[in-house]
Amino acid sequence: MRATEKEGVELAAYHLKGVAYAWFDIWEDTCEEGSPTVRWSEFADAFIDHFLPAKTKAARAAEFENLRQGNRRVWEYQMEFALLSKYSIHMLPIMEARVRRFVQGLNSLTINEDFTVALNSDMNYEKMVAFSQATENSKLNNRMEREGSSKARSTGNMRESVGGGRPAFRGGSSGPSQSIAQSSASAPPSGPSQ
Repeated sequence: MRATEKEGVELAAYHLKGVAYAWFDIWEDTCEEGSPTVRWSEFADAFIDHFLPAKTKAARAAEFENLRQGNRRVWEYQMEFALLSKYSIHMLPIMEARVRRFVQGLNSLTINEDFTVALNSDMNYEKMVAFSQATENSKLNNRMEREGSSKARSTGNMRESVGGGRPAFRGGSSGPSQSIAQSSASAPPSGPSQ
């Protein structure tokens, strides 16, 4: 649904209750009669300025500046990025700045690919998040496959060493090992003689 700036403000005002609605009434009265329609950004800024103390905004902006993905998945990092970025809108005036800031906070698993993709002129925030998530999933799947095949190889080596250090018979061509096995079967048992 697309709403005009005015409709967006009216819809938000409709949902306000109690003190917030009283504030809106006063704020709306302070807007000059006959002035251009109030823009959504003006309403949002005024609302946040009134209900969110400057100290809290500054703390959230600092959190945003220091935000890193760390050990989280990309989607978890993206959720916190979106939540905190609203307190730092001044830092992200254009889409390129938003994309660049998002990529700077990513961990080493995907950051190289993400930096390269972020250079595309048509890259926006949503595409960047989707690319980062896909890259992360691909790399994690590859890592799990490598670890799985590594475990399978080491388990195979364990089976071979259980047979006294001799390779386990896996079928195939009959070679010297078969003739050795036949000759040792016909040989008298070695051990203490009586």
